[in-house]
Amino acid sequence: MLGNEIQRGRLPSSIMFYGPDGCGKFLTAMELARVLNCSRGIIGSNFGEEVRVSHEGACRNTGQPPQDDSIPNHPNTCTCISCVNISKLISRNLFLICRSNLRNSFDLWRQFGVNHENLQWFQRDLRRLLLTIYDEPRYVKDCNELEGFLHTSSEIPAHSQKIIRCVFGILDSLKGMNISIEKIRQIQRFLWVKGSDGGFKVVIIDGAENMNEESSNSFLKISEDTPPDSLIILCTANRDAIRETILSRFRMYRFFALSGDARNEVLKERFGETGKRTEDQRFSEAEAFAQRLEDESIRLLDFLEIVKEILDCDQVISFLDFTIHSSMEKFTLAGNLSMEDVYRIEALIKTAASVRNAILYGNANIEIVFTSFMLNNYRSSIR
Repeated sequence: MLGNEIQRGRLPSSIMFYGPDGCGKFLTAMELARVLNCSRGIIGSNFGEEVRVSHEGACRNTGQPPQDDSIPNHPNTCTCISCVNISKLISRNLFLICRSNLRNSFDLWRQFGVNHENLQWFQRDLRRLLLTIYDEPRYVKDCNELEGFLHTSSEIPAHSQKIIRCVFGILDSLKGMNISIEKIRQIQRFLWVKGSDGGFKVVIIDGAENMNEESSNSFLKISEDTPPDSLIILCTANRDAIRETILSRFRMYRFFALSGDARNEVLKERFGETGKRTEDQRFSEAEAFAQRLEDESIRLLDFLEIVKEILDCDQVISFLDFTIHSSMEKFTLAGNLSMEDVYRIEALIKTAASVRNAILYGNANIEIVFTSFMLNNYRSSIR
């Protein structure tokens, strides 16, 4: 566990968190940065029973949602100035490159809304987006608009839908955006310039799979010569897209998708009972589509009509999420499954996750990719 490695002084200078979206990689990276810089030396529950991570191949989901201790006013939070600044992404000891797709997060904000209870989570997502675009000349106007929203925080709940529309306009233009070599060079300057307040320098690259060849070469040199009292954390949903020479220098921690119950608890904590109820409804609708598709008497034209209905209702990501989660739950019955069934379920999970990533992060044609996935994985039911 990370908590034990911190206490024993055995934390390496380069680590990687990898796993599907929404499993707590970024929150754990933020909590690690907080702990290393906490003036009171408080290790929160992110390194206790709620989140358990271990070395490659040994991670197990406890079924409990990760507690977001880095958010101010959370019951388990530390209120020292260092912890507060890190939670707000304004600490001088934290350097964040964000290239992960934030669409899922803002989809939830659009769906459930922003209020004064969850405002600080929303502000942090806005800052993550701002850090993604602030040094891109074409986004100067957007940066000014986002900063304006952040400076008038009390008015955010009333104008949240307007803000979210602005955010989605930015996100639509960010698809396929790589991490530039200039951003990597900024890491080197950050690590080797000693801050006035001392502290532990932490670099978090969220969406590390988006480094291109040029930036990968530059990053490789930096990772080989990390100064004392510093840490580089890579977060990725696609480890295979990162060069082997980089992977070999990082200790890896694998994260698994949250169970349905754990996901509901996270939504309930963030958005209240409405969040839990709406998420249950989303999976219920996806399950209804799946049951119709698995009807043994279904004909090809009817099958394609249901696929079109999923596309028209904007339920593609929900359906893929349901496919992944329901398949993961089947592994709890692994003792009753043949090896052939285990391999088939594993292949389905990987394919669904790949299609999901292609739709969210790539420039894939959603209709073609999703229809192909459905025909290849549900075709046994078609007459």
